Amino acid sequence: MGLNLDIVKKLAGTRDLSGNDLTLANSLESAMSSALSAADYERIETPVLERADLFARKSGGEINSSLYSFTDPGGVKVSLRPEFTSSVIRNLIESPQPGTGPHRRAYSGPVFRYGDGAFRQMTQVGAELVGAAEPSADAEILGLALECVQAAKIERYSFRIGHLGLVHETLRSFGLSEPVRMYVASNMERIADETRNLNDLLDQAQASGLVTSGDKAVPVSDTNGTVQLDETTRTLLRESIGVPIGRRAPEKILDRLMRKTSDATDPESFLNAVEISRNLAQLKGEADAVVESAQTALADAGVNPTITQNLQSVMERLHDDGFPMDALTVDLSFARGIAYYTGLVFEVQMDTNAGKAPIGGGGRYDGLVKSLGGVQDMPALGFAFNIEQIIDTLSDEPKSSKLTAEKG
Repeated sequence: MGLNLDIVKKLAGTRDLSGNDLTLANSLESAMSSALSAADYERIETPVLERADLFARKSGGEINSSLYSFTDPGGVKVSLRPEFTSSVIRNLIESPQPGTGPHRRAYSGPVFRYGDGAFRQMTQVGAELVGAAEPSADAEILGLALECVQAAKIERYSFRIGHLGLVHETLRSFGLSEPVRMYVASNMERIADETRNLNDLLDQAQASGLVTSGDKAVPVSDTNGTVQLDETTRTLLRESIGVPIGRRAPEKILDRLMRKTSDATDPESFLNAVEISRNLAQLKGEADAVVESAQTALADAGVNPTITQNLQSVMERLHDDGFPMDALTVDLSFARGIAYYTGLVFEVQMDTNAGKAPIGGGGRYDGLVKSLGGVQDMPALGFAFNIEQIIDTLSDEPKSSKLTAEKG
């Protein structure tokens, strides 16, 4: 009599594809990849397995805390890739004569992230443009993302645009330190809510030592300069800055930022900065109207309104290139990957009967090349789509629905 063994089931967040779903997945990946190739983006394939610190250096808290990592038999800590960007940049850095660019790269394949979301294994299709700082490069990437959407025959779509560079330049004008700027930027949606008391944000910042309390700052380090984080600060930074507290030496991760709080921000400067941030965060809508309103709000606060120039130039270039501006919404409360992105950020959404479903996104990340070991920094930006998210969204839509582009 044989043993009755339990069935070994597939892991949560993974799926078996066959039949129509497999055909659709392959079709979407192929169509998007063909669009990237037609735009002269060179295809690259990178290892599924990389050194863990390659992704840790990227400083994306959500990704870092979701790595599938282990130590291999040779004693090297490795991770399954959670995204492609770091690997693409590593490849360029390791190239014998990479030059200053621009370098255009495209990719597709599986990525892995542990978490509570629907997917732990996903297929990404995306592109990176390295070595181009001009607004025309941002417009090129947005236009290329649009071409991928159209190649996949997704007809009801919208683009949500934010600009972390504008937010950080505004906050820098008030003399805020880097960790304080990151804290405020990460809370833009919360700040935009008129029902929220801005003093609550101040209280949290003071409790963490980011802002002075009375005549002195709350100490965050001992006499040796080692960062000492209490639970209040850990929770604050976990929720707002996105650093993976509780994993991989949090004091080491935060040291670069927290050492800069020796000249902690005073409460008045903090509240003034948060007030103008609220005015900006509440701006959402058509590109020209948002830019004009942002310039007015900045000028009224005594901040140079020319810091909107990059966003304005990108929007003008998109218009000139024939981008469907009615499918684009500028939302200055939108802040993704604050420890990673440095300029324009965007999210691509499918507009469904149930609402908007994110299927991809990206932005500018000018500091990544140097942080991964590049001799000199290079401007860079890119995007990626999640094939599984597209399939799930399509499966939720009535097959008879007529799809058209509409404003986000």
